[in-house]
Amino acid sequence: MEQAGCNPQGYRVKLTYMSKPALNIAFVGNYVPRICGIATFTTDLCEATAKQLGRRSNVFAVAVNDTAEGYPYPSRVEFTLQRNQQVDYYEAANFINASNADVVCVQHEYGIYGGWDGVYILSLIGSLSVPVVVVLHTVLKTPTPNQKKIIQEMAQRASRLIVMSELAVELLQEVYAVPAEKVKMLYHGTPDFTSLDNSHYKKRFQVEGNQTLLTFGLLSPNKGIETVIKALPKLVQEFPKLIYVVLGKTHPNVLKEYGEKYRTELVALVEELGLHEHVIFDDRFVNLEELYAWLMAADIYITPYLNEAQIVSGTLSYAIGAGNAIISTPYWYAKEILADGRGRLINFGDSEALSSVLRDLLSDKSKLTALRAKTYKFGRQMRWEIVAEKYLGIFKKTAATAGKRSLTLKTPALLLRLPPLDLGHLKRLTDDTGLIQHAKYIVPDRHTGYCLDDNSRALMLCSWAYFLVQSDDAKELISTYFSFTHFMQNPDGHFRNFIDYQRHFLDETGSDDACGRALWALGFIIWRPPRNAYRSLARECFFKALPHVRGLNLRGKALAMLGLTAYLRCYQGDESCTALLRECADYLLSLYKEVSADDWRWFEDIICYDNGIIPMALFQTYDILRDDKYLKVAKETLDFLEKATSINGRFSLVGSRGWYKRGGERAQYDQQPIDATAMVLAYQSAYRATQDKKYLKKMRRAFGWFLGENDMGMSLYDHETKGCADGLMPEGVSLNQGGESTVSFLMALLAMIEEHEIASVA
Repeated sequence: MEQAGCNPQGYRVKLTYMSKPALNIAFVGNYVPRICGIATFTTDLCEATAKQLGRRSNVFAVAVNDTAEGYPYPSRVEFTLQRNQQVDYYEAANFINASNADVVCVQHEYGIYGGWDGVYILSLIGSLSVPVVVVLHTVLKTPTPNQKKIIQEMAQRASRLIVMSELAVELLQEVYAVPAEKVKMLYHGTPDFTSLDNSHYKKRFQVEGNQTLLTFGLLSPNKGIETVIKALPKLVQEFPKLIYVVLGKTHPNVLKEYGEKYRTELVALVEELGLHEHVIFDDRFVNLEELYAWLMAADIYITPYLNEAQIVSGTLSYAIGAGNAIISTPYWYAKEILADGRGRLINFGDSEALSSVLRDLLSDKSKLTALRAKTYKFGRQMRWEIVAEKYLGIFKKTAATAGKRSLTLKTPALLLRLPPLDLGHLKRLTDDTGLIQHAKYIVPDRHTGYCLDDNSRALMLCSWAYFLVQSDDAKELISTYFSFTHFMQNPDGHFRNFIDYQRHFLDETGSDDACGRALWALGFIIWRPPRNAYRSLARECFFKALPHVRGLNLRGKALAMLGLTAYLRCYQGDESCTALLRECADYLLSLYKEVSADDWRWFEDIICYDNGIIPMALFQTYDILRDDKYLKVAKETLDFLEKATSINGRFSLVGSRGWYKRGGERAQYDQQPIDATAMVLAYQSAYRATQDKKYLKKMRRAFGWFLGENDMGMSLYDHETKGCADGLMPEGVSLNQGGESTVSFLMALLAMIEEHEIASVA
């Protein structure tokens, strides 16, 4: 069969697979000739795996470009993506899905992917139909909330996470709450260094007879090279043939921002200390063969890094494989891999200690030889042929297990990844006045005060939660939100919207939306009162506000219609309310008739916020009035809205940064939880009105937006805090979890729970 692919420049090419091979594996990450450690790792692992599998299997790579022109990749790279182009991540996922890959191996480090902390990689992982194994090259002890969320999201989607140290295993469990059974530790691979004899290689570099120290890797200020240079002046007096080789180019990112400032400072330090005959700077990113030779020529390898938070080091791994005697600062990986006497550790930046250890090893050849032998023996298990075989075992098991799951998975769609109802964060945001509008991260921001919009939503939410699942937390909160709603109603029946933290009114008359939402909540309490005593006050407030319904705007009327339909489920014979509902519904239809066309089936010339509420109101009106004209427009507009909120088959809300104006481009960000909830509720109402089960599937798809089935592949719901992020932005999810977003999520969750309850009874 043939597949569409890309060459290194991104142009489509044809790839031919004659038959289903033994195992197809796709590798995602940086790739040589790009200059970076992960590119080397990805390439080495990819090639070693291909060698293990042989010709019957297809092993290919998807490479990440950090420049517009890309790199002259080898044929192993069949697709490329631009780091900062989010759409490329979806296209890469589509390519992999169509490639017959059995498993995907993703290399992860925050800096190699686009978006805030590399969040775009979740777009790729979340769009794959193929099982994923993620190799974590960075695991932080104190991640930012966003960094932590990215790892947790990958853990949710991946079949297995692979790390290269036992500390990383512990951190994933303790800091990131990743189940132990999902994590596997494998050593960083190394070339097969065949001998400890370095005389041949010393001759090659014309350092025979010299005692040779080596540090290699991309140069940057955190490497601590100055620690070694400062240790040399006294040593070279005792060991005049001592040479220190610093091998490697300046890191491309450092070079771009600071140029060769660090290297220049090191050269100046060498001159200042009179060490120009003892220090060699080789400003090259050498190929594997030459690196192999340099490692073999070295007597002692030094990693003087200045930061402990390094969970793996490819350069140190190579030095172990080569059987170098190793001196290192005690960063995480060095402490673990050099334990049991496989190396010597010194404190960060301690040139005196380094000088002492070097003197001890250089003056006693037996110690040096014994240390090299011990390191070399340990390093034999890190050869790529052995490490790749272990990776391959994981890949085969992952592919086989994923296949079995796809055959046996029978979980109802509405139950997939459905979290339990928990009002913990809602309670955190609520005081004796009401629900505080916003939060700074998860802490209530009292400066923002309160609004009727949020409190009336919360009133309906808690009334619904108490009715549906008898939530005690909801029962306790109802009185607070109801009291707030009553307090915000003016004597003329209209509502104010805002008060500050000191309970001072900030407006005389609130928005149409706030009035409509209050009517919806009041109508719901009349229909399903938590206590019968609440119904009397709800009716009083409801009827005081009804005269204002005719003057409300489009969304205000739609929200009021939801209150009217709820009321009429309790008082079906109320002709005046029935007439008002019909009047509002006919107003919506008149707007639709005036504005809509074949390519724009909507009520106005813009799609903005809370859109699903409008067709939802018509579906519920049809439930009460049974007039097909309302059902027809409800279906047409919901179908149109679905198309406007779908990109390549995934749910993608219209963003608030410009919305979607007729004839223009739809804004992708910021996406708001209120809009996802409106779609969930609209699909629920569509199902209730039609009994067409396709709407249940669409309802689940819309709810999935909260749990990571979105453009970023990130969950907006925080399983730890029980709050919901305020929005989905180009950089990832908002770190704030305010009132509107949290109530929106909980309402969507209740709708999902309600449909499951009904389905289970049926």
